[in-house]
Amino acid sequence: MAEDDLELIKRRKLLELEKRLLAKKVEASPETIDYDSIVRARLVGRGEEVLAAAERQFPSETRRIVRALAEAIKSKRLRGPIDGGALYELFLALGMRIRLETKIVYEKKGEEKSISEVLKEGLE
Repeated sequence: MAEDDLELIKRRKLLELEKRLLAKKVEASPETIDYDSIVRARLVGRGEEVLAAAERQFPSETRRIVRALAEAIKSKRLRGPIDGGALYELFLALGMRIRLETKIVYEKKGEEKSISEVLKEGLE
């Protein structure tokens, strides 16, 4: 009889520990929300390019900003599309100067050439 009681107590303790462990896991990992896809769905124009550059240059800060933007979108505080200029201004306002690749293109008769190609042709 004493052995049965001891076994019952052990099982109860084990169940309690499993419940606590499960509760901690649930608290530690809230629903896995894909914040990145929520924000990228709203990006227009050069928004993708700005976000990609920000992720390369400031990875941890950009993750936090994307999460905040996604929360604002989910709670309907941020409506409408987000263009590249607005996103760039947001990063600048937060003190993150993002370096973007820029190029000057010359167009003549429907043909586009980079400025370096035009200068090379002019020197020849």
